[in-house]
Amino acid sequence: MPEENNQPQSFVLKIVKRFQKTLSSFINAIAETITNSVHIPQIAIGPIVGSLITATTTLIIGFLTISNIFSEQFLYRPLQIQDNNANYTLELERYHQTILTDYLNQTTQLTLDYPLWKLQQNPYLLRANTQTALSEIDGERKRYIIMFLEDTHLLTFKGNKIATPLLKNANLTEAKLDNLDLSYANFMGADLTKANLSQANLHGSNFYQAKLNNANMTNADLRSVNLEKTDLTNTNLTNACYDNFTKLDPQFDPNKAKMRLISAFNNCDIVPIEKDVKKIDFKPNLTHSNSN
Repeated sequence: MPEENNQPQSFVLKIVKRFQKTLSSFINAIAETITNSVHIPQIAIGPIVGSLITATTTLIIGFLTISNIFSEQFLYRPLQIQDNNANYTLELERYHQTILTDYLNQTTQLTLDYPLWKLQQNPYLLRANTQTALSEIDGERKRYIIMFLEDTHLLTFKGNKIATPLLKNANLTEAKLDNLDLSYANFMGADLTKANLSQANLHGSNFYQAKLNNANMTNADLRSVNLEKTDLTNTNLTNACYDNFTKLDPQFDPNKAKMRLISAFNNCDIVPIEKDVKKIDFKPNLTHSNSN
């Protein structure tokens, strides 16, 4: 750091010395011209030239100082901000990973210390830890927590027919849950804003009063799903499957949302999403008159 600070100072001193030599010659020439045209005592010429050199040098130093400050603020400052942002992103990633690792370790220890049925029927300690972790991490790591809970049968039990309240009112914003089997899971009151649930198996799940605005649910299996009082603002439901047991608000139009009505006994097959094709205005040829 001291070497970096000395470099600008030595550079400035070199410039000042060069200017002093050039200006000294220039001012001496001016002084000779003035003395030749205006009568000035010989003894006063030296102090006048010195004063001119000092004043000019001071102006130059001030100009260089301002230029240096300008460079630091407008040229180097953006680079410093960029470095700070990179460091912040790295620290945030470490923080998120630490929370995920600690949660998985603690939950794994709970499954070893207590029988599974006890955790399923009394999930309140686990629910507090789960929702605290979910509120602190990013969408990709939220996926790992949900996968862990599903794989350890902590989301549902008794043949996936009964759901635990682990995810009730949970913060699942921007969670990446695509292609996961989350059938019969309880998402009541959960915030799934901007979540990705495309091609997810949500058969029998409960989204009552949940927030699904701006979520991606393309090709999701929504058979027997409760979507009553659910915020579906700007939710992409293209090719999502539903059946006669799917609960929707009366004002919601599944056809307008491009959903597919299938039998409760059929599988929700994946249908490729077609890209929007520009509409072509067709104008009939009216040049020929009617024969009638």
